[in-house]
Amino acid sequence: MRKSYTKSPVAAKRDPAEMGRNLEERCRELLSGLFQAVLEAEVDEALERLRYERRCDPAKGGYRDGFDRPRTLTSNRGPIDVRRPRVRGATFSSAILPRHKRRLQDVDESLTDLWLDGLSTRSFEGTLRAFLGADAPLSAATIARTNRQLLADFEAWKGRRLDDLELAFVWADGVYLGAGPDDQRRVFLSVLGADRDGKKHLVALQEAMAESAAHWNEIFADLAERGLRAPELLIADGANGLWAAANKAWPQTAQQRCWVHKMRNVEEKLPKEHAPAVRSALGEIMYAETEPLARKKLEQLAKSYERRYPKAAACMRDDRDRLFAYYRFPESTWVHLRTTNPIESIFAPIRNRTDAMKRLRTAEFASAVTLALIQRLSKKWRRLRGHTELKEMLANPLAKRIAA
Repeated sequence: MRKSYTKSPVAAKRDPAEMGRNLEERCRELLSGLFQAVLEAEVDEALERLRYERRCDPAKGGYRDGFDRPRTLTSNRGPIDVRRPRVRGATFSSAILPRHKRRLQDVDESLTDLWLDGLSTRSFEGTLRAFLGADAPLSAATIARTNRQLLADFEAWKGRRLDDLELAFVWADGVYLGAGPDDQRRVFLSVLGADRDGKKHLVALQEAMAESAAHWNEIFADLAERGLRAPELLIADGANGLWAAANKAWPQTAQQRCWVHKMRNVEEKLPKEHAPAVRSALGEIMYAETEPLARKKLEQLAKSYERRYPKAAACMRDDRDRLFAYYRFPESTWVHLRTTNPIESIFAPIRNRTDAMKRLRTAEFASAVTLALIQRLSKKWRRLRGHTELKEMLANPLAKRIAA
């Protein structure tokens, strides 16, 4: 009976057990050959001619001058050997293999990912040595140098343009994390937006000593400078500095105060035994079907506490116009607009990682790490409920909706 073989019958006829043992070595050989071919192609392009081909224009200098010493690179498949071509009489810089490069880019990215996942710098040696080879640089200092790319990525992210981003809703909040200098408690001022398709985008992240109006003014001014237009609605807590900055930057934007923060503020002005009842009552008001009904119930609740706990009643009435702004928007989106939970829920898993970090000595690097963790989580973010209604909403002029 005739048998058919692949185009490489010699490899196909090898003993299966031997092939299994040598598979990784064979893969590294193929990767090394491919890498070398790319290096040769780069030289061909730089000199504008193939190897052993004469120059068409004698005025153009540059010629091949052999190779550098063999170099062992660390790849995700283990060590591979390559020779970097040399060029005389012309400037040649390899994009795939810069001078002094000892690791492929995907290795650096993998090391950073593992560190972000929680692998300590001292554990890389014992964990990855068998996979990357005996000569792979895996010291704590090497991992620290690799992680410096996070700073460059953070700077590029802060300077990106936002002209094409049209946001329907924006959540702003200051979040405290266990990161940064140990002797200073810093807050990360964060701005999260949702576009007309219901997709979330982190547009600002800045560390600060406090949630002051000056810091928020700086953030909103930077967003405007990079081309971000005013959103339909801003959701935030009761920080006066934030609202003052928002009034200056986005005067036509509707404002919604977080109901969770309001509940906490009211509970702080009542005895603990009253907390469950008032929390339940405020929750019922928050889920009222119409704005007039919600306003009526809030006033009734304030009156019931006014005689014995006047400060709690005053807190309920304070800033109440901002508590009901979400009624101006599609009902299907209300679940996202009543609180700042969309932004706070992002930082919940990040705290698990940053709380364990003991060597984030600079606030800048802490910001870069926080951004990297958020970007990893953003791949699993879900779109807002009711996103199909946002395009129609954004088609109406902003001033018309605010007037309504």
